[in-house]
Amino acid sequence: MAETKGKTKVEKKVAVIKRNPLVWEVPYNADLVAQVLYVYRSNERKSTANVKGRGEVSGGGKKPWKQKGTGRARAGSTRSTIWVGGGVAFGNVGDRNWNRKINKKMAKKATCVMLSENLRNKTLEFMKFSLNDVKKLRDEMKKNSSKSALVITDNVELGRKIRNIEKLDVVSSEKLNAKNIAKRKYIYVDNEVIEMLEKRLTNEK
Repeated sequence: MAETKGKTKVEKKVAVIKRNPLVWEVPYNADLVAQVLYVYRSNERKSTANVKGRGEVSGGGKKPWKQKGTGRARAGSTRSTIWVGGGVAFGNVGDRNWNRKINKKMAKKATCVMLSENLRNKTLEFMKFSLNDVKKLRDEMKKNSSKSALVITDNVELGRKIRNIEKLDVVSSEKLNAKNIAKRKYIYVDNEVIEMLEKRLTNEK
């Protein structure tokens, strides 16, 4: 069991926190992360692209010219797919299914990989949050407009107070996934959720 230093947001007191290496010291796996993020993002897509075929375009019921004798190529409708203003031959019809599946083991492993990578890059901090930290968080985010952060906490009241801060997301230890982590640059982990988070990601009881 490895150890790390955590601090409170206000008092800056340093405390030693035991952490599970299966969650916080996992080697980076770019292929796994890319695959899992692809699934999450694909499942958010909706099949809205829809074009009209030659049978759906209005007009075109009359034959443009007689079959023979004009010297032109024969044509049966002005809405043919080779005519300007005609239907589309092989376009999207709005029935594409973007839903993808990935097993839970891979999803949890990708979450551990990204948590570990953020910890190595020093963009992840363990902190003891309190309701007094809300104003400090809001001021810090306003001060640095390019900064984005994710707070992992199970404190419902704290989450409710900070969820409206711009570029700051709040997620519980139960709902944390790779997509949440990839969306923001900095990760703040509430000390109170470490044990619960480790149990969930390592399937410990």
